[in-house]
Amino acid sequence: MDKEKIYWIVKQVFLGILEGIFYSIIYVYFLPYLLTLLSSSLSSQIPLLALPFSSEIYIYIGLFVGLDVVARIMKGTIYNPLLRASSSLLGLLIVLSYFNGGVLSVGPISTNGGQVYMTLDLSLILLIYVAFIIAPGIIIPFIEYFVENKR
Repeated sequence: MDKEKIYWIVKQVFLGILEGIFYSIIYVYFLPYLLTLLSSSLSSQIPLLALPFSSEIYIYIGLFVGLDVVARIMKGTIYNPLLRASSSLLGLLIVLSYFNGGVLSVGPISTNGGQVYMTLDLSLILLIYVAFIIAPGIIIPFIEYFVENKR
């Protein structure tokens, strides 16, 4: 191997690690924080959303970093869009697990007359999220691959 190829591989590994950490921050920390913020604005009596166990967080981070590193190294092959789509699907699964399939249940909330239970159906918002954020993340890598290899 020449120096240029080694430099390219090291650069792709470094960029893949950064990209994987970025996706991990978004899906593992930022989205649960937003859900906690949303649910705590409904009532001050709602407990904060529990983050996954620390071992689960390391698994998610490792999966995102691993998928992104291998996808960057496999650029130009059919495996690149498959791995990038897998990363988007992993993000979708994490979002769906945090949002309990789109249903946010809260309660009991003490009021003057008793206790109140609230259920907020966010499935339409999750459907819009999947349609406009996740679906392009799954489809666009394949389009890019076939457009680049058509020439």
